[in-house]
Amino acid sequence: MSILNLFVSSGASIGAGLRGSISWVLIAVFSATTFGCILPSMSATELPEDPIAFTYWAKDGSKKRFNLFEKADELPPIPIGGGDRGLHQENEIRAWLSAEKSLSLQSRLAAKPGRLMLLWPRTGEMVKVEAAPPGSHPLAWSSDHKRLLFSSAHRGGKEQLYEYHLDSKVLRTVTSGPEEHPRGDYADDGRIVVLRLKRALSAGASLQTVHLAGRGGRLGPAIADGIPPGALRMTPRGDRLVYEQVLSRRRSGGPTAYQSMIATRSLENSTQEQLLLKGREPALTPDGEWIVFASPSSAGYRLRRMRSDGTARVPISPGGTEERMPSVSPDGQFVVFVQLVNGYRRLTVRRFDGKSEMRLLKNGWSEFPVW
Repeated sequence: MSILNLFVSSGASIGAGLRGSISWVLIAVFSATTFGCILPSMSATELPEDPIAFTYWAKDGSKKRFNLFEKADELPPIPIGGGDRGLHQENEIRAWLSAEKSLSLQSRLAAKPGRLMLLWPRTGEMVKVEAAPPGSHPLAWSSDHKRLLFSSAHRGGKEQLYEYHLDSKVLRTVTSGPEEHPRGDYADDGRIVVLRLKRALSAGASLQTVHLAGRGGRLGPAIADGIPPGALRMTPRGDRLVYEQVLSRRRSGGPTAYQSMIATRSLENSTQEQLLLKGREPALTPDGEWIVFASPSSAGYRLRRMRSDGTARVPISPGGTEERMPSVSPDGQFVVFVQLVNGYRRLTVRRFDGKSEMRLLKNGWSEFPVW
């Protein structure tokens, strides 16, 4: 006998009060089946006071992104310009790492860039970072949560790194020049980890190297290479890089297929890259012991965590909805991420143990949160 039939047959001989209770059970069963498991809610007073930086599209921009993503599979592919297959594949990988499905979609989304915002989750206060150009991508907070590192391509279409000072509201240029510097993170000693894309030849993909930069922005020697412009993190001890590596597979008669892996590389003994498992957008806990990431599943990406060596893999998500772009709170107790809700990416926070959650923004379109 099905659960529904059991409740109906039992309802004929029970009181109205119990029937009311059963009605709520039926609603819960239907909701869990239709929308995925529903977690208990939390109070905003439980959240840290530190602000969350993210890219945001308000009503008109979010509606446009919704429509474009809905029709993404219908968009014609962009041809390989000038036969430069290496550069074309690099651009495809960058679109993949930016959570956009294709170059065709990326080119259309670029017409309506989002704005860099700050949200204080405990109070709900949200402000625009007026000094940051449209399309800015937040990357990391300094250890004292006073400086925000972000990237922007407002100068000539090449991404460079900038630093926003929360108290003074002053913007500082971190990188510049003919090379592109699309991603970075703060190191333990106040320096900045910088990914540099340098094109040595007139054709082909760029040379991708990681460097440490001082406060003046001057790059030191390369500490790693072959790292694409996706999520890039350095452990608090400064001994290891954690990032999203992309593997490609050419398909005859079809577009190239891409697959993301959570990767790590030691800086102490120059060991080779270690691919831990399939996943997207790794983030580190403040102590560096755990990696939180978006893991592929049959229902889309869901949040998981694992030890920095790839062991003790644990879901922190009930599944049933698409969950991407996690970032761990400064106290290590919460994870902020974007959740696909009715086709829109909404900003959501969940306990690190996965036991409760809260929707931070119920409107607009949010991406790339950094806590």
